[in-house]
Amino acid sequence: MLHLLLGRAGSGKTFSIRERLHSMAKGGQTQLFLLVPEQASFDNERALLKLLGPKDAQRVQVLSFSRLCDALARSYGGGAGRRLTDGGRVILMSQALEQIKDTLQFYRRSAQGTELIQMLLDANAEFKSCGISPRDLHNAAIQSDKSVLRQKLEELSQILDCYEALVAQSWVDPQDDLTRAAACLGKHSFFQGADVFIDEFQSFTKQQYGVLRFVMRQAQEVTVSLCTDTLEDSEHGMGLFSIVRQTAYSFIRLANEENVPVASPEKLPAGIRYYFDDLRELEAYFYRTENIQSAVTAKHVTLYEAANPYEEASFVASAIRHLLMKGQCRARDIAVVARDMDSYRDILDTALDTYEIPYFMDEARDITHEPLMRFVLAAFAAVRTGYDSETIFTYLKTNLTGITPDVTAVLENYCFTWQISGKTWHQPFTLNPDGFTGSFTPDEQKRLEGLEKARRQIINPLEAFAKVTLHTDGVSIAKAVYQLLQDAEVPKHLKELAAALEQAGSPSLADDTLRLWDVLMQVLDQCALVLGEQPIARSRFEELLRMVISDSQISSIPQGLDQVTVGAADRIRIESPKVVFLLDAAKEDFPKAPGTAGVFSFAERLSLIDGGLPLNDTMAGVDVQERFLAYAAVSAPSCHLYLSWPTVDTGGNTKLPSSIVTETQRILKNVSVQTAFTLPTAFFSSSRKAAFSQLARSWGQKADEQEATLQALFSQEQDAPQLAAVRRAAEHTPLCFAEQSRAKELFHADMRISASQAETYAKCPFQYFCQYGLQAKERRTAELDPMEYGSLMHDLLERLFSSFCAQELKDMQEEKLNQLILSFIYDYVNEKMGIHAENIPRFQHLLFRAAQAAFVIARHVAEELCQSEFVPSDFELPIGPQGVPGIHLALPDGGSVELIGKVDRVDTWEEEGHTWIRVIDYKTGQKRFALSDVLYGIDMQMLLYLAALCKNGKEKYKNPIPAGVLYMPASVSAVLVERTEEHKRDKQQKQLCMNGLICSDTKVIKAMEQGAGGKYIPVKQNKNGDYRKTDAMVTEKELNSILRYTEKQLQEMGRQLHSGNVQAMPLEDACQWCPYTSVCGHEENGPVREETVQKQNEILQQIHKEEGEKDR
Repeated sequence: MLHLLLGRAGSGKTFSIRERLHSMAKGGQTQLFLLVPEQASFDNERALLKLLGPKDAQRVQVLSFSRLCDALARSYGGGAGRRLTDGGRVILMSQALEQIKDTLQFYRRSAQGTELIQMLLDANAEFKSCGISPRDLHNAAIQSDKSVLRQKLEELSQILDCYEALVAQSWVDPQDDLTRAAACLGKHSFFQGADVFIDEFQSFTKQQYGVLRFVMRQAQEVTVSLCTDTLEDSEHGMGLFSIVRQTAYSFIRLANEENVPVASPEKLPAGIRYYFDDLRELEAYFYRTENIQSAVTAKHVTLYEAANPYEEASFVASAIRHLLMKGQCRARDIAVVARDMDSYRDILDTALDTYEIPYFMDEARDITHEPLMRFVLAAFAAVRTGYDSETIFTYLKTNLTGITPDVTAVLENYCFTWQISGKTWHQPFTLNPDGFTGSFTPDEQKRLEGLEKARRQIINPLEAFAKVTLHTDGVSIAKAVYQLLQDAEVPKHLKELAAALEQAGSPSLADDTLRLWDVLMQVLDQCALVLGEQPIARSRFEELLRMVISDSQISSIPQGLDQVTVGAADRIRIESPKVVFLLDAAKEDFPKAPGTAGVFSFAERLSLIDGGLPLNDTMAGVDVQERFLAYAAVSAPSCHLYLSWPTVDTGGNTKLPSSIVTETQRILKNVSVQTAFTLPTAFFSSSRKAAFSQLARSWGQKADEQEATLQALFSQEQDAPQLAAVRRAAEHTPLCFAEQSRAKELFHADMRISASQAETYAKCPFQYFCQYGLQAKERRTAELDPMEYGSLMHDLLERLFSSFCAQELKDMQEEKLNQLILSFIYDYVNEKMGIHAENIPRFQHLLFRAAQAAFVIARHVAEELCQSEFVPSDFELPIGPQGVPGIHLALPDGGSVELIGKVDRVDTWEEEGHTWIRVIDYKTGQKRFALSDVLYGIDMQMLLYLAALCKNGKEKYKNPIPAGVLYMPASVSAVLVERTEEHKRDKQQKQLCMNGLICSDTKVIKAMEQGAGGKYIPVKQNKNGDYRKTDAMVTEKELNSILRYTEKQLQEMGRQLHSGNVQAMPLEDACQWCPYTSVCGHEENGPVREETVQKQNEILQQIHKEEGEKDR
């Protein structure tokens, strides 16, 4: 007899069935079966064991449909054969498409696409569950009057027919288990005389009904529980319980066909589950057509509108924390439900960890990005791309190769520096790890040896793998993957990784990491078995393997008994929760808006159903299912329901509350919507980590007792550094050393600072701190970039003009000068850069271009010196201990600062017992001297060197006097291409004219350039004998004042460093090329030191004022 047990959610259907099983088992009955969904089988076994005890629990068999198939196979046979996995299906479907792709029209363009393969497999699974064969699709195509649909049906019939043929050759498809089970039950009386109870189902597939028919035929009693209060479907298929009622009609029809009597339906009283009336009323009227508002006040339903998903997750986690702290329930009594967990997984994980909530995420997780899978896929990619460095480092960063993260980082820097990729991985590493340098230091040699050892350790297994997989079959490639794993000792490294995760407090991840080995072995087994010994290209195997892995998933195992259950509404099974948190109750999210309908559109699906093809749901059916899922989640808790939704998603898109919220507000009165502003500030501070985050977020916004308490709590030794960091960030406190002695210790009491270092500090103290205090070096590639080009040109001009006089270079034949320049360039590259340029084609081209520019520059400099009374006296002259003593300045704290560096070129002119000194600085960029920059500590380099030479160079130069400082253009960009040689030369002369600051003394000017025509220096004499107005001239007195001012700037920098001032207070535009912007904390619109352009007389007045002079 068929018994229908009817009742809405919370009416006690499951409890009633268990009680009946209890009574029968205690009465000695043995033929007792309980059929439930797959996810519910474990919970029911545990509940019956607790209810019946170990002995009587053995009288009841808890079955799911898959367990039933296994039981039939064990009892009667028929389950033998190689069972097909999801991965095997992917490969076979790909092979089927490959075989018949030439006959396809509609699906030809996407025949090998991953999306199409998955869509076809989903469609095949649906067709099997609906009892639809390829022949049925072919017949439907004949009957269809729509050309596109007819073409689609015909091609689907061909594809699936070919696929089924491939499966039939060697495989047993688990998707056919129910069909085989029905056939087995037709021959054997497995359920003969049994009492069968069916619980927790909403509907059944045609395949499942095929099995249920024999259950009905053989069993003595069949009891089916259904979530509905009546069998009458007045909503005509669109009601909340319409699908369940259709299931009831199907059972009755099945019973009638099998001549099984049907008892009158038994209706259970509603609302037994609920402790409180508001939850009971919400269940009673949720998604019902009755327009009723309950008189019950909502005290156990909470609505929360969050600013975004992050705040929503924090609210949920904090609310759970409060429930547990108050002892209102256990963690296992709480469930967190979302329609789709994908968009909340990482956000919710973080929040629950922050609030120290034990939880279990009930979901199947994609494994594509797991370390073990990335190792295998990256190995294939590395071989396929010819050892592209990006794929090599993807391979290394799995931490499964035996190469430590530290070595990987050093190796990555080496490859970045020397642009190692492709075939260069096959060649021994011989270049300096520090880039362009001269000879190796012992430390550099040791590091290079370590890098070369790592290269061999990486490349040797990959080369062996590439060799054995070049021209072979599927079995051999699968074996080669396994051998690569063994060669790289991946099993050992995988255990080490799992141990590290366990030690870090992530036992679930540790367990999953070890389980992934078995998953990968199953994937490789399936690839080997399906592909067999048929020849296959390595790239094709990789493509199939990637598809199989992307189709594979892993589910976590609960790590404890008392955990909050988290999962998606269509998957999660929660046993009598007291509290439910329903996330993302936003429009189109939950209930979920209908998406794609698979291979058929919803219109096509409806047309085919009308034509007699028994497909699953239409769009209307999907809507009914979504509303039922929402109802099931809302009606699940017995004590409290929390509904929440964000106002914007993570992408910033506006979201509105869904019908779940509006239905709740319709049914219950006085349901207020809470937000972060309506809750006490202490609500989000229920764990130590959360309290600290809350304190950081709200710092200074509201000085209240709670903030003072939290500050006092976190000011203890354990959290004091983090609290201080928050205070600095919130209050924009300038970064400085807490103890000045620490700054003095880092930068030294007696500091030696180059002019370029001083300029760095002037641009931004924090940049100086990073670069010269922490020694945090910016990564640079070993290439002829502007910086390296500048060094080359400096060296070249030094070699030229120290080896030959200006007249010799001016008169030298063009061919000879070019050869000389190239010879000097190659000497520099070999000696200073540590490479042999002749072996690197890209360098040869760049060096040839540099030589062309150098020829023009050398000729110009030679011509300038031939007509000038100033002559080069020194090149690359050291300032400091190894040369002319640098400027040494005392600091107030007893320390000192001394200038050190090198002067590119020093020109001198002896006149009447004095030596006029001119400092030349070669610049490869478009640098122009501006006196206003000196006020801000910029462009002081040449001036400081000139001051040092005049002050401390008396032993080298007789009575030195400052003549000026000049930038000499020395870059390729200064040489332009013109239509004629004459135009070209004129342009070159203008571009190569020096700029800077020189003494306005007429004799000095004419000593620099005969006639003062402005060809070489930035001063031009008019016909009347006067000089054109220019900022490039100052008097000797003014020049000396400027030099003294730069000394004071240097002294002030030393004082600031010793005081610990390293704040991120940049000059405007200083951040544009700064490599430390990611760590300084300076915001885009943060405070900067503005540079104002001033007239020269105003600048000089300011310099004199600061120097203490009242008269010019």
